[in-house]
Amino acid sequence: MVPVLVVFSQSHVDFRIPEFEAICSMLSIRVKNMNSINTENHMFVLHFENRLDVTKLLSRSILIKFAISLSVEAQSYEQLFHELKNKPEVIENYDVPDESFALRFFAIGRKKKLDSIERIKMFLEAVQFNHAPICLISPVNEFYLVEEYDHPTDENPRKIFFGKLWGEGRSELKTKYNLRERCYIGNTTMDPELSFIQANLAMVQPGNLVFDPFVGTGGLILPAAEFGGYVMGTEINYQTARAKGRSSRQGVGERHESESIRANFEQYYTEDKLLSIVIADSSKHAIWSSNAKFDVIVADPPYGVREKARKTVKNKKSDANEDYIQYQQKEDYDLEAAFCDLLNLAAMTLVMNGRVSFWYPVILEKYCSENLPTHPAMELLSNCEQPLTRKTSRRLLSYRKVREPIANEECEIRKTGVSHYRDCLFSSNKKENC
Repeated sequence: MVPVLVVFSQSHVDFRIPEFEAICSMLSIRVKNMNSINTENHMFVLHFENRLDVTKLLSRSILIKFAISLSVEAQSYEQLFHELKNKPEVIENYDVPDESFALRFFAIGRKKKLDSIERIKMFLEAVQFNHAPICLISPVNEFYLVEEYDHPTDENPRKIFFGKLWGEGRSELKTKYNLRERCYIGNTTMDPELSFIQANLAMVQPGNLVFDPFVGTGGLILPAAEFGGYVMGTEINYQTARAKGRSSRQGVGERHESESIRANFEQYYTEDKLLSIVIADSSKHAIWSSNAKFDVIVADPPYGVREKARKTVKNKKSDANEDYIQYQQKEDYDLEAAFCDLLNLAAMTLVMNGRVSFWYPVILEKYCSENLPTHPAMELLSNCEQPLTRKTSRRLLSYRKVREPIANEECEIRKTGVSHYRDCLFSSNKKENC
């Protein structure tokens, strides 16, 4: 087994374990002590079957900051230096003239920042590199000295770790895909970090067909394309789908003709992964043939905060006017019906073991497991919470299709509550609606 110190980001901790498990399942990565990962600590010594598994994990994880190949674990610097003295090969293997090195310092769990230069100088005085030159910008070998503290005010670390940097996670993607520099965004475009986490929970893999029934500006299918999936979506709002009307950016008027969903994919060089954006109502499942199958569905249904949920209906015939033209018009889409329709669509169109991952709004004082949508053909795999306000949050729910649905099987929400989400936020009489 290969011992590795894995250091996680301290943000979105409720998503940490589901993302880790999803990536390991997707890429067939085996970790001996995966159950040791929790949301309280942020670094863990994990044992992998081989080195390639570590590399595969880092190639997808958004919430892992970095991992080091662990050489020594100690409870004090005295013990650390003693262990390194007894294991001279740890340094000697890299102390060669043609391989430069750098030493980084990282502390977690301590409120007051430490002087990293002093720590590094102390280490290099006790553990000397006699031949390898120092290079801080692009060293051949990069070593980490990591301290872990039990309490923010502790003077001495609980543990000290030393090893060679294995690699970093993919947190740089949230910077690459930041909304400020993205060509086309809307009122509800998903935060890029969360959208990449969602793609991991949905297990998007190269070659997968990925569908977003509420595609908007394409914020959820961009990460899927980055991970090698072929993507498409439906959007009921013509102006959003065609990037028409006023811009969502503050101080900007009408959208520029250069803005479009395709322009977003061209910006990130994944336009070859964009199949189609269809202007259609996602609640109308009959638009799909019986042979239509997706590997993954990702969604962030509009639940009335910045955009109302809408669907199309035929205009009603008036008794006073027998001659009329029948056409489609839009009306408000009940949230409970919207989420049930989404899970029904997943059960109908996903391949076996395919995944659907979507955001679900929650009124905190009403939340319980009965609030969540269920379908006999779908298994709930993960339920991660992102707090929004003192009274509300939203949960990223991920399901797996376990069998084909049989006649008359439909999604249900046994205890209602989601339909009143908008009222709870905006009604003047919040006590009555919440």
